[in-house]
Amino acid sequence: MVGGGASGSAAALQASENGAQVVVVETTASPAGQGTMAGGMFATSSSEQIAKGEMVDPKWYYDQFINIGNFQVNGGLLSKVIQNSGKTVDWLIENGVKLTLAHPATGGYYEHKETHPASTLHGYTEGGVKGITALHNSIQNNGGKVLYETTAKDLILENGKVAGIIAEKADGGTLTIHADVVILATGGFGGNEEMVAETFGEGFGQSRVATNIGTGIELAKKAGGDAEYDKAIMMHYGISRGGTNWGTTLNSALLNPYLHVDVDGNRFMNEEFTLEPIKSSNVIKSLPRHTAYELFDSTMIETVKEKGFAGITDVFSGNLATDPTIFIEVGHEIDTSKRYEKSIKPVDLTEEINALVEEGQIIKAESPEEMAEKLGMSNLVDTINRYNELCAKGEDTDHFKSAKYLDNLEGTIYAVKITPSVFLGTLGGIEVNQNLQVIDKDGKPIGGLYAAGSEVSGVYSDSYVYLEGGTLGFAYGSGRIAGENAAAEVANN
Repeated sequence: MVGGGASGSAAALQASENGAQVVVVETTASPAGQGTMAGGMFATSSSEQIAKGEMVDPKWYYDQFINIGNFQVNGGLLSKVIQNSGKTVDWLIENGVKLTLAHPATGGYYEHKETHPASTLHGYTEGGVKGITALHNSIQNNGGKVLYETTAKDLILENGKVAGIIAEKADGGTLTIHADVVILATGGFGGNEEMVAETFGEGFGQSRVATNIGTGIELAKKAGGDAEYDKAIMMHYGISRGGTNWGTTLNSALLNPYLHVDVDGNRFMNEEFTLEPIKSSNVIKSLPRHTAYELFDSTMIETVKEKGFAGITDVFSGNLATDPTIFIEVGHEIDTSKRYEKSIKPVDLTEEINALVEEGQIIKAESPEEMAEKLGMSNLVDTINRYNELCAKGEDTDHFKSAKYLDNLEGTIYAVKITPSVFLGTLGGIEVNQNLQVIDKDGKPIGGLYAAGSEVSGVYSDSYVYLEGGTLGFAYGSGRIAGENAAAEVANN
């Protein structure tokens, strides 16, 4: 097993339960990877969902992936993962991973509350590090080995089949592991800044997981697999607003769908897309310089000063406060009751905004003309005039935004630069069949080689799905499928 994150750990544990002897090589010194940073995973009918009457039709999940993927996904594989997602949650809990069923709007996104049929997210109650550590303990209790600070460098190929790996130990020594089957689960290449720039363009930097450098893709290519970096997409699900920080009152206030323009001052979308960060970041990523600007006026400051940011958003609902969801994401506690209390707390943002103006993170102007000059935008004045006309009519006939979000701009105006952010990693790159076998360019499986998790293609087209826990749910689900089929191949050798 190459990689000891969520998908690799699930694959190794399932294979060990099915009678295979497993060895996991993990380049980090302790459990790490995207699976340790995630908040939770999706499922359709876990024991907790059944007990609470919160089951979700598997067809709904299937349609989410298929439709958002524009029908360019591996339906057979997705169906397997989705149909078994509830059992996967229960299996993880049995092996020491503590998960709790979350409210549909736990992520703070109003759209999720409106579009999700029931609770779908199972959040880590103790965080992903403890969760994956529990899986490593289970692997070792089953007689398997987990080798930290051990990095796969090459595959052993014999007669056109994969027969093991060559790895490098922490002391620089070489470790040769002969195996009937190898499973690749190295989490993509988000940590490879050079390859990220070559694949997606300049300016995105590298992901939070610096050790995800494309190891699995390189090894799959060596074995003759259909694997390429440009088959992957970027896993970005949020936007960066100037110098505002995630979780602050100012950043939360700016979730309101205010007027957005491109770098030349043109309005380009229904700003309600900002209520689903994946949608808005997809749009902004396609703009010149991957950049937009959000505009607001002093009305926002006065409203938050009087009512808190809940006064201008409808992201929070009562039961998030009265029946809170609590779990861990990226090492931070998510407690919806605390979020609610924060949302209704009046805050004077004047000092914070003025400081950001001084830093150049927020641009301040006394008129549309002045703002256009400061930002070098040819069309901004006309855009603001047109937008204010629509606000006066109470109907957005240009981009069809709901009337309740039509806030005209007057007096002192502020602009915040927006770019796609929260770059967690990459998704895809290695082509597999529905059994998670790596396939060649003719669609034929390569003997002894499987892959799972984020570096597997066929799950997404060019966008991440609009449901929480999509990547982690697929990581654990695909890992189990890979482990089960790998163990069966070993038994048949």
